[in-house]
Amino acid sequence: MKQLFLLTFFLTTSQAEVPIACNLNALTPAQRHELKVFSERIVSAVTGTRELDDGYGFRVDNTKISAVDLAGGIELWRKCCPFYEFQIDLRGEDGALWLTLRGRKGVKEYFPTDAPNLAAKLPKHSSR
Repeated sequence: MKQLFLLTFFLTTSQAEVPIACNLNALTPAQRHELKVFSERIVSAVTGTRELDDGYGFRVDNTKISAVDLAGGIELWRKCCPFYEFQIDLRGEDGALWLTLRGRKGVKEYFPTDAPNLAAKLPKHSSR
């Protein structure tokens, strides 16, 4: 248990040092194309949104993109944007699939710059 606490502390400390800026050079040309395709898929699959204090949540139509495909796309996205905290929720009762993006101060404000098409799905008062 002590090792888990130290690992969590290390990840939190390292994440705070990562600048809030995407680095597309962290991806190969093929990965950049794959991320673009993923971005288009996720935008078309969003059926609902919610604003959080430190980010946004997106309800995803799991007939348009599976949880596995969502995780694969996030794996690419986090390579160029490691400052985001991604969370995938699979709800039992209603079968809802949610993607949540969070982060430290400044991440929420940067999100519309990074993903304008996804941010456009947010209610107008949320996309700053």
